[in-house]
Amino acid sequence: MKTEAIAQPFPIFAGDSLPGVVQRSRPDGGPPSHAKKKRPRDWWQDSGGSSNSLTGGRIKETREMETQNGTTRHELLRRGLLSGLALIALAGVLVVSSVTRAEAQFNSGSSGIHGVFPPVPQGGNPTTDGHWIIWNIRTGTVRYCSAYTLGTGSDQCDSGSTVNLTAQIEGTTGGGPATGIYQFQSFTVPAIGDGRELVVVGHSPNTPLAILSQGDINIGVGANGCCFTFIRLNGFIGKNPGGSSPGFSVAGGKGGPGGFDGGASGNGGSTPSDGNAGFGPAGGAAGHVTATLSDFYAGSASAGPLNPSLTPISGGSGGGGGAGVSAGSLGCESNTVGFGGGSGGGGGGALLLAASGRVTFNIADIVATGGNGGQNANSGPCRLYGGGGAGGSVRIVAQEFTGTNNSIIHVGGGLRPDGAARASGGFVRIETASNTFAGSIDSAAGGSFISFPTAPVPVNQPLLQITSLNNITVPVSPATTLTAALTSPDITFTQAVSQVTVGISASNVPDGTSINIKVVPAAGSFTTSSATLNSGTAQATVTLPPGAGIITATATFNVGSLPPGAALSPNSLPLIDGERPQQVEVAAMADGTSRTYLLSRSGARFELGRIAR
Repeated sequence: MKTEAIAQPFPIFAGDSLPGVVQRSRPDGGPPSHAKKKRPRDWWQDSGGSSNSLTGGRIKETREMETQNGTTRHELLRRGLLSGLALIALAGVLVVSSVTRAEAQFNSGSSGIHGVFPPVPQGGNPTTDGHWIIWNIRTGTVRYCSAYTLGTGSDQCDSGSTVNLTAQIEGTTGGGPATGIYQFQSFTVPAIGDGRELVVVGHSPNTPLAILSQGDINIGVGANGCCFTFIRLNGFIGKNPGGSSPGFSVAGGKGGPGGFDGGASGNGGSTPSDGNAGFGPAGGAAGHVTATLSDFYAGSASAGPLNPSLTPISGGSGGGGGAGVSAGSLGCESNTVGFGGGSGGGGGGALLLAASGRVTFNIADIVATGGNGGQNANSGPCRLYGGGGAGGSVRIVAQEFTGTNNSIIHVGGGLRPDGAARASGGFVRIETASNTFAGSIDSAAGGSFISFPTAPVPVNQPLLQITSLNNITVPVSPATTLTAALTSPDITFTQAVSQVTVGISASNVPDGTSINIKVVPAAGSFTTSSATLNSGTAQATVTLPPGAGIITATATFNVGSLPPGAALSPNSLPLIDGERPQQVEVAAMADGTSRTYLLSRSGARFELGRIAR
């Protein structure tokens, strides 16, 4: 059924091994506190620097601003600059048992429907062709390129690329999974002589990337010790107003998969405007037009309200956008159109790697960093800085996890260009029975490790769907936009109708919950109706105006009413701006998926996840 899209989604991943321990966001932007005063043994977090390890060791920060502008890792030569978070040392502290490969019982849950990664391009070889692998997770298309420009979000090779080959991931002829959950038989990013970079694009609507494998996950297979293999899910840098339009607002940098966009900047001109706050639950503050120049600068994003288990997983929040300024004011240059602010950097992406066997990093990096803020090109004092985006999140779940000592997981936050406000780093979660990873974690705000893998993808989540209209079954793959609904409706009535019956189904939603139906015509005012859920179903009579339109359904209930056995439980939910969630809202979506939101007493809203039909 064509239904109304609402906001940016987060898939939910189950397996919370720390019941009752929930992270709190601090209003001062500092590191999170916890619902319990005593920290669990498998939780470490920032205490004022770039990041800490479980053993208390510092991780030296090495992410410089040029890494946001396409500079590759083998050019930075910062392997020797990290003191590192050696997870093999962590295993010595926390692992209470070691399970051999022959004893493995863990199952990633992958059906194998998406075949083997990387897919083979026609007339090419994925193990040798192209330094760049560009993966559009929305379409399921993979392109192999010898030349590509980072930070564009494009899924095309550069015009001068001598290698330009395309392949389609198995099972994605009609597009990639709306949930962002790919289910492979095996997943490999093979290394080549000059290094390899897998760039993830196409995450709109913005969905975390989950890679499930029936076998192993291997990053950097075949590396000969000279070159590095990357998976890039970083947020984009904020934009810089300048050139012929120095006084106009610019859009914020895009978040990585599951991350949030940076805030747009304010306009200049005779009446300058404030910037916009970064998107996400911990977006950076907007810059404001005042009499003090520093107030024009935006804030960088802080740490989001995540559970230590990263269930659910989400990326970083976006940085705020800088305010605009009028010509010649506050000591700025003279310019008839004034100066627009720099926009906020995007939040780093979110990645789940789950393998029934082993996850291996061989001279390999995961890059889920936040984007730096933008700035105006004004050569005077009015740079009007945008804030940096927060770092993303990485969760690794496998029977075994191993990696070379020069492999790194990057989840650092982006910088405001004046260097005065770095955004919070992201979070890392590792669940494995056998941990011999000797690499490092760079600039994280916190993370956790447990010595056994838990379920990567949850069951028993709240689900709400529109199933029929006047007893006509809704398609399994409904239209995803209003434009698509106008040209190719999911259901067409050949004769005039007025009152129609909408069929609703739900699971893990309490009986007695009121289901609210909304009918939005292409022209005219919307109408509403409601029904009460009974034994997982409900029917509502709605007025259907002439012409095309969309129908949505939502259900809201108290957190304490969550059914026994549901994937969500009151003690496992994250705080929202320091408040415990009071209600759960479930919404039937345009693409046939169901989204779940948490609502606080003060009205704050946090999107928690979505699942497919």
